[in-house]
Amino acid sequence: MKLYKFLLCACLALPVMSCDDYLDIQPKGIVIPEKSEDYERLLNYAQLLKASESYPNFMTDDVFMPYEDDMTGGFVSLELPKQHLYAFNSEIFGEGESDGLWEYSYNRIYYYNVVIDDIMGATQDTEEHKKQLRAEALVGRAFEYLTLVNAYANHYDPSTAATDPGVPLMLDKNINKTNLQRATVQEVYDQIKADLDEAAPNLPEKPVLNAYRASKPVGYGMLARMYLYMGDYKKALENAVISLQNNSTLMSLFPYKVVDRDKYIGRIDVPDGDENPENIYIRLAPWTFGFSATAYASEELASLYDQEKDQRYLLYFTKYLGGIDLDYPLWAPYIYANMAMSTPEMYLIAAECEARIGSKDKAMEYINTLRDNRIIDNVPLVASDNKDALVKVLEERRREMPMLGCTRLIDLKRLNREPEFAKTIVHEVNGVEYRLEPNSPKYILPIPPSVLRFNPDMIPNIR
Repeated sequence: MKLYKFLLCACLALPVMSCDDYLDIQPKGIVIPEKSEDYERLLNYAQLLKASESYPNFMTDDVFMPYEDDMTGGFVSLELPKQHLYAFNSEIFGEGESDGLWEYSYNRIYYYNVVIDDIMGATQDTEEHKKQLRAEALVGRAFEYLTLVNAYANHYDPSTAATDPGVPLMLDKNINKTNLQRATVQEVYDQIKADLDEAAPNLPEKPVLNAYRASKPVGYGMLARMYLYMGDYKKALENAVISLQNNSTLMSLFPYKVVDRDKYIGRIDVPDGDENPENIYIRLAPWTFGFSATAYASEELASLYDQEKDQRYLLYFTKYLGGIDLDYPLWAPYIYANMAMSTPEMYLIAAECEARIGSKDKAMEYINTLRDNRIIDNVPLVASDNKDALVKVLEERRREMPMLGCTRLIDLKRLNREPEFAKTIVHEVNGVEYRLEPNSPKYILPIPPSVLRFNPDMIPNIR
């Protein structure tokens, strides 16, 4: 069986949408761009402007689901895979169920591979511009693999990464491959690093057209994220600093407010998408408004906010929506959710690395700069030592980045390696407690059953 619908027919030929005015259908049915501008248009293809699913949030300590609920429908109304995640079941997806995180990530990787493989042979362009387009595609591919390897594999551990099963590496546009194998975690990270190292110098100083296209702060920011996940805090800090040197813009949340408590869309007036200058790399959630009105904040997450002064809580959570009074704070920003990268993440990475290997005061400087744009009359945080600084930074990371793709799941996986941060997550469903222990194999998402069926020698994740 060919590469499977592994890539969800993802690896079908390039779509003939508005593109059919510039792409020719070749005899074998493959659509081949020719001019450099064709590849540039391909980078603007709608599917490449999206990113990973948010369903892994149901496994985390950020989410609370009542059993039944008038607003969200509650646990009983969730699709079965999401119920399985929330209850920490071993099996998640059935044979007939689709795992959008896996399928659409590989879909996008295929398109990036088309650009990476062929752009340098394109006509009617300079070498410099073609290298820039290739660099943008390399960043996109690295972004997808960094998500995939952290969702479907053991968290990076230098002592085991060379043998831990990662995810299949698809590095060209050839879809006629059979019985795919999983590269090791180390091999996947090596490829991510190679892509980003090649891309970073060739990226434009500022994004082309808008932040849906990668630029230098994104290339170095992605390296910072990669090294953070690897536990190489020195290199993570170096790259976060370079990213911030290229773009350190923060947006004050103080001018914005709840416009109409009865509305869903338009409830708040916070700029989103390319109108928010903090969004340095934009990838939208598969569902336009991401996780909005899908789940409530856990009691633990809600308690981290100053609920009277923190604009992130006042704007993005609510206990009243659409004429309904709610018992718990609902995550309901109803703005275009950016699943890729922002300047606040770079402040947080720099702060965490300073707390771990550098200056506690510098760590607090990064955090307080962010908080000064979020909390009314912010009282600057002070750390007694580096350990205290790290606790404060990690709490701020949760306040700043909740309900965002796989972010919290990955953070839990990496922090579980440190005894002082390891935790057991408890979800209650209709009076029954379900527990997810630190370093449980259930933190690793299962390889979709249909992928294993078409690739019989692929190693499954035993949960």
